[in-house]
Amino acid sequence: MPGYQKLPTNYLVLASVLCLSGCVAPLVIGGAAAAGMIATREKGLGGTVNDSAICSKVKSNLYNFNADLHAKVSVSVQNEEVLLTGVVQDPTWSSEAERLAKSVNGVKNVINNIETTGEESLGSMSQDGWITTRIKSSLLFENDIYSLNYTVETSNGIVYLTGVGQNENEINRVVEIARNVSGVKKVVNLVKIKGQDGAPIEKSETSSDAAAPAQAAIEDHG
Repeated sequence: MPGYQKLPTNYLVLASVLCLSGCVAPLVIGGAAAAGMIATREKGLGGTVNDSAICSKVKSNLYNFNADLHAKVSVSVQNEEVLLTGVVQDPTWSSEAERLAKSVNGVKNVINNIETTGEESLGSMSQDGWITTRIKSSLLFENDIYSLNYTVETSNGIVYLTGVGQNENEINRVVEIARNVSGVKKVVNLVKIKGQDGAPIEKSETSSDAAAPAQAAIEDHG
């Protein structure tokens, strides 16, 4: 089964603090199970720890600026690229959050998808959490998908996918799984293909073609 490689049982996984909102960071645990999970990531153990440290620092910067901003903005980091999502009422907070993220040492790029209209209610936050959990669970049980290479964030029904896919077919499959989860309004695909650099190409139009280009924003209004 792809994604479950083994490492020696005495290998310890060392990492920084686990962020509260969206950041994927390993806990300090021992044994082959945890280390093996980290080994499946394309970025490896070192990259995972580095991303976790960046995430922690970004979240700390947001909190130091304003505790409410920290609570409303989710942060995820893949390969030193920061994704910001959430809903804020003050339009200046979106640009401020982006500035704070860019100020962190090691950040290569910041993708700012913070919304400045509307308000995220407790109900929508709960729904978003349910959507994210459903997608992650579905990916975990797909034998032909390296699920640990993907990060899933949901904000107001919009799903953001980041990470590294093995190929276009795998990415298309991940997008399709996300689109078919109840409550998903739109899927924004920011996943990069293994071995390729450069920003993803986004499309604003709805697409129902599973064979569409992998690096695109695909909407689902159903």
